[in-house]
Amino acid sequence: MTTKAYIPEYGISELYLNIWKFGKIDPTQFQQIQYAINSHSLRNSDERKIVRRLLYAVRRGWVSVMD
Repeated sequence: MTTKAYIPEYGISELYLNIWKFGKIDPTQFQQIQYAINSHSLRNSDERKIVRRLLYAVRRGWVSVMD
């Protein structure tokens, strides 16, 4: 089964701000972000850095993945 990464039109930076604001991430968004970084579909190095920071924050427990 193939899954395509769909990052919302408002962009990675808006997604990043919303996630940090609430400290939570939707499981679907989390999977999409993981897929985006693994598939190299991010457009520039800034987007890759933002996604890496989000994934790091999840690993550290600063941002939680909602059930």
